[in-house]
Amino acid sequence: MNTPFRFTTCRAGSEATLKRDIASHFAGELTPAFMKPQFITWKVRSPGFSPPRNLSHFARVSGTSLGLCKTLADLVEHARKLAPAKPLHLHVFPRITNEDGIEPATWQRMDALAAEITAELAKAGIPLETQRPLAHGDLILDVVAGETNEEPLFLGCHEHQPGMHPHPGGLPRIGLPEDVPSRAWLKLEQALAWRGWDQLDFRGQTALDLGCAPGGATYALIQRGMNVLGVDTGEMDPRVLDLAKKQGVRFDHWRTAAGRLNLTALPREVSLLLCDINLAPPEILPDLQRIQDAVQARRLILTIKLNTPALEDRAHEFIDTIRDFAPAPVFATQLAGNRREICVCAG
Repeated sequence: MNTPFRFTTCRAGSEATLKRDIASHFAGELTPAFMKPQFITWKVRSPGFSPPRNLSHFARVSGTSLGLCKTLADLVEHARKLAPAKPLHLHVFPRITNEDGIEPATWQRMDALAAEITAELAKAGIPLETQRPLAHGDLILDVVAGETNEEPLFLGCHEHQPGMHPHPGGLPRIGLPEDVPSRAWLKLEQALAWRGWDQLDFRGQTALDLGCAPGGATYALIQRGMNVLGVDTGEMDPRVLDLAKKQGVRFDHWRTAAGRLNLTALPREVSLLLCDINLAPPEILPDLQRIQDAVQARRLILTIKLNTPALEDRAHEFIDTIRDFAPAPVFATQLAGNRREICVCAG
């Protein structure tokens, strides 16, 4: 559908960053139109300008804006115009999200709304595609719900492309458990779900976890049956070693900085290289390249810290640097659980 507007969703607090990023790449072509917390639409200024499908690493979802729908009848009419193109997948998700996961009650509300929309579309003769996983080019009908049932629904659409979130709103249904050592558990699980790697069997394989303390990501890896070499000067939560013993896997903790690693002592076979170190990219990326050159990990999950506007504005530069040494393909996004950081997955 040819409309002059695009939409984006983002994490709370990243609205200004998203606006700067889009302005830096599409100055004069896209300008902010309608804004709410975690949601921005954009006016396409030139009739001949065709924005890319993924507007920014800081946009969790982006696509074509179809506008506000006050009734389900309005939504059906918009969907009717899209339906002849190809089968539709329905994604219903909340606009407001919490960095530690969406409350079950909110997902229940989304599920009830999705069921209602599905029934109305079926009555109108508009079939929905339910096949998973999503394939390249699949058409997604995005329904963004407000904080109450009284708010109008926002409607958009996008075509699924490699590197895009497969889950509605880029929000896998993963919350932060109370019994894990740190939030790194959540970020790792969200990264795995984003890339579809949560469906892989990692049992018996080796992970190298840089910046592992106090152990959230390591804990998640051990839960998946991986042997883990953790590198950090900090203390590990005792639950990590307890779980490793229970699972019958190996966990080693090297109390050193990543920049001081003895490369010759590293494992020869590394399936997954993780890094979640609170250093600016110019400081940590040279060490990451040196370590990756030594271990040749098949997959990378890197949390890149962007704690200042200046670093946020250089995100594309840092991602290009990672492409120089990481296995292809390389994708970057701001996960739901990220703060002032982005996740880069490679391999």
